[in-house]
Amino acid sequence: MAARDKLRAYFEQNVGKIVNKNKLAKVAGISEWARRIRELRDDEGLQILTHNDRDDLKPGEYILISLDRRPRISHKIDAQTRTRILIRNGFTCNDCGRTAGDPDPLNPDRKVRLHIDHVDPNGPSIDSNLRVLCSACNKGRWNLTLPRTTINILASVRRASREDQLAVLDWLKRKYGP
Repeated sequence: MAARDKLRAYFEQNVGKIVNKNKLAKVAGISEWARRIRELRDDEGLQILTHNDRDDLKPGEYILISLDRRPRISHKIDAQTRTRILIRNGFTCNDCGRTAGDPDPLNPDRKVRLHIDHVDPNGPSIDSNLRVLCSACNKGRWNLTLPRTTINILASVRRASREDQLAVLDWLKRKYGP
């Protein structure tokens, strides 16, 4: 039996129970077990949640919340489209203004990554329906109210239009000199 099949069967036998990565690795019997879980979630629509989805789960814990499967619409984005959207958005998150490598707002030991996201999740993968989000915003963690800090101000400036960024630069030059 393939690793994906073993994992599917294990999750289905343990619906609603938290399972840890050590057990899942043992069940799968391969080093790429996490990829098989993503395939179950993305390709087959299994509702497998992690600590990124629920606060009560720790890293390395998973739970299949239901046997109901979600329909999956293919949202494959080719490399050319991905690059075009990243360039169009200035390699900056559309929501918070962070760039790849900035500290994660809730875990400073981690760095954010940039993702291409669909504005309308059920819409097509065309430029007008695509945007750049950092890993924090893409996982829905950014809806927390964080204190106003220098990084938040810089994120606001990064998110601003080029015209507004130049106005900020001019103001800083007037205030502090060249």
